[in-house]
Amino acid sequence: MAITKIAEKFRVRWAGLPFAMIMLLTDPSSAATPPAGPPLAPITLQSAIATAEDANIDVLRARLAVKTAQAGLRSADTAPNPVLSVNAVQVRPSRIGNLPYGQVADTVARVDVPLERGGKRRARTDAARAMVNAAEDDFSDARRQMRSAVTDAYFDLKAAEAKLAILTSIADAYAQSTQLAGKQQRAGGLSEGDLARQKVEALHARGDAQQAVSDWHDSQLALAGLIGREADAPTIATASDWPAGSPPSTEPADAVALRRPDVRAADARTDAARKNLDGAHALRYPDVTVGAQYERAAGDLGVGSSVGVGFSVPIPVRNRYNGEVDAAGTALVQAEADARKTLATATAEIVIARRAVDEAGRRRKLFDEEEIPAARRAAGVAEFAYSNGATSLIELLDARRALRATELGAIDAHSDEAHAIARVRAAESSGDE
Repeated sequence: MAITKIAEKFRVRWAGLPFAMIMLLTDPSSAATPPAGPPLAPITLQSAIATAEDANIDVLRARLAVKTAQAGLRSADTAPNPVLSVNAVQVRPSRIGNLPYGQVADTVARVDVPLERGGKRRARTDAARAMVNAAEDDFSDARRQMRSAVTDAYFDLKAAEAKLAILTSIADAYAQSTQLAGKQQRAGGLSEGDLARQKVEALHARGDAQQAVSDWHDSQLALAGLIGREADAPTIATASDWPAGSPPSTEPADAVALRRPDVRAADARTDAARKNLDGAHALRYPDVTVGAQYERAAGDLGVGSSVGVGFSVPIPVRNRYNGEVDAAGTALVQAEADARKTLATATAEIVIARRAVDEAGRRRKLFDEEEIPAARRAAGVAEFAYSNGATSLIELLDARRALRATELGAIDAHSDEAHAIARVRAAESSGDE
């Protein structure tokens, strides 16, 4: 039976049976009609992911972080501005108000240019460039995680749709069978106890169907929130098939993990921390400020107008920037530890995901090839035996419950396999797909 054949109403000839047996895995196009509401608009998994690329909040935040890092790089790769100063010196108070300004004070115009030493700008720029790389890898990782989350939510919705179809069909069939059983009981062909048991089963089936409706709506809203379509949640339905498994990769997990964007981002942050340490060491090289000035002065009081040059440099006798160097060194050690942890976590995720997809595939295959056919045969035998008076109603109901549980379990197995496939793809993704 194909992996997509899940869920649906199964009509049986009553032929003297007290009520119908349901829950065969057949074409989903004939599935039970969902509860009344706005018309559904099925979407494929790829279209859901494409929509999330532009609307997912985490992806948008990561994209803006890249722009912020790029702005930081432009700021870091900029030399300090020169300083212009204009001063009035040798002011002669006794002449204020009696003579023109040029004979009351001298005017000094000066320009000072800070010159960075020790490779401060280079270290600062390299650190900012590394942070841009980290932000870009964070963006790739946000997209990787978004695709994984959307895929999980998509197949949660698909499983909810399948369960809704099955449980709605069960409830409908039990409602019809209870009406028929009531007529049989009034005609003397069915005991009061058997009728009561059927009514209880019908109530249970109706409750399960109502819960399935609630789970279906929750799944719609979960997917809608990830793709930025909360207002359209009641109309969202799935159109893609369950994913098909593929042979697992034989490349070593640690080699695959090195290409993961979160690992690359951690390495980039380590590089930025290393450059920041270089910058902290560069602080021990005092910057020099050179300047030139023009002094406009009256010739009767001195040499007249003149020019001059100078420079200034801090004397590093109190602060050797030991604190900044120690802090940057500690940050580097922490960044290296985070990078090792990220790589180890990514490697473990790949190993676990590969094992999970293998186990989920075997479980799904067991349901499709063995458990579902066996449960159907047992239910068919119980239906036939009960219609011929060879078994009790309790045994028949047990067989029906077993078939229902098996078919719902098959849906869970398909869903688990889909999640496992999505997880291993996300775990092995380089983030550039």
